Amino acid sequence: MNDEDAKLTSNLKGKLWYCVERQVDEETPFDTRHTPQFINALVELTYVQLSEMGKDLEAFARHAGRDTITSDDMMLLLRKTPTLQDIIRPKAN
Repeated sequence: MNDEDAKLTSNLKGKLWYCVERQVDEETPFDTRHTPQFINALVELTYVQLSEMGKDLEAFARHAGRDTITSDDMMLLLRKTPTLQDIIRPKAN
């Protein structure tokens, strides 16, 4: 990984940290406490999951002979999670 990629990854993980911590705070009872290590574990998990999703979406578009990822690629990615498809579909059109 070159310096620019490392910087981008660091920035992305910092933004993920903010979003994940906020989501945990909003979704848990007010008296629930969490450690920075817990948030970091969720950030790492989220980063890996999003990276894999991105690779899959790129592969789907490439397989279809396109350079652009479309909502059809997202629906293909979510083919085993119809509940998520139902949430994404109205926003994708």
